[in-house]
Amino acid sequence: MAARNKPLTVIEERVHIDRSPLDVFAFLDRPRNVQRVTPKTIAVSLGSHPEDLRLGTIFAYRLKRWPVDFAWDVVVSEYEPPLSFTNVKARGFFPRWAHRHAILPDGSGTELVVSLEYEVPSGLYNAVTNNYVIESAMKELVQEQSRAIAQTLEQQR
Repeated sequence: MAARNKPLTVIEERVHIDRSPLDVFAFLDRPRNVQRVTPKTIAVSLGSHPEDLRLGTIFAYRLKRWPVDFAWDVVVSEYEPPLSFTNVKARGFFPRWAHRHAILPDGSGTELVVSLEYEVPSGLYNAVTNNYVIESAMKELVQEQSRAIAQTLEQQR
């Protein structure tokens, strides 16, 4: 019997920012900025991070929303200033995790495209937990963080 492919969850958010791509990338290039603007009410938090983005640097994330509480580390696997960067799973809960940020020129501003692809481990509990807890927390991370970045950068004009 052939092995079944595990379902991959894909979440994407696009926001227009009335700032240049260089300004947007400069903001994202300092993880402290992103942590500072991310709403504290979301279930996913950034535990530790480097001072700036570089290929190979590691971030520590944590998801804490009943009934789950787990952590995972990601590593910057692609770094192409000022166009994009990608973090992938280094260790932890997810068998697969890729969090991409693309910074695209959009008229006089920028389109920030944030996409997250992840897979949960096999098993009924993990599948149910993904459907009822994890997926909504990951959507919240991508959407709320993207909106907060856009709002902050536009207020700095």
